[in-house]
Amino acid sequence: MVGQIGRDFLLKMGDGAGTEVFTTIGAARTVGMSLANNPVDDTTMDGAGIQTMIATAGVQSLSLSIDGLFKDETIEETFRAACFAKTAGNYQLSFPNGDSYEAAFVIQDYNRGGSHDGLETFSATLIRSGSGTYTAA
Repeated sequence: MVGQIGRDFLLKMGDGAGTEVFTTIGAARTVGMSLANNPVDDTTMDGAGIQTMIATAGVQSLSLSIDGLFKDETIEETFRAACFAKTAGNYQLSFPNGDSYEAAFVIQDYNRGGSHDGLETFSATLIRSGSGTYTAA
C-alpha cells in the first residue's frame, strides 16, 4: 500500500445552502477521525463462558478532531458562531485518495489560544449527529 499524504486529509464546513459548498477549516495542522462501534453483549448462561456479541446492534459514534491556525477570518467566525449557537452543521471529511464522508456534526468543544510572539491557534472536537454519507472516489 502506498502511503497517503496527511495534508490531503481535510475537514471542511458546509455553508448550509441548498447546493452545499464546503470550505476547508483554517490552516489545520492535524485532523483526526475516531469511529467507535459499541456492539451489544448477548452472552447467556448456556454459552460455555464464551462472550458473544451482536455487531449490528448497539451504538456507533464518530468524532472528528482538528487543531491548527486560523488564517481565514470568515471561516473562523462561522465555525465559532456554530459553536456558540450549539447547532448541528454539515461537514465533509476528504480523504487523500479522493473518498469523502459527509454528515451533520455538533461542535463538542472549541479551544483558542495565542501567545505574544506567535499566531493564534485553535482546536476542536466534533461529534456526528445522525447518519452520514460515504462517497468513494
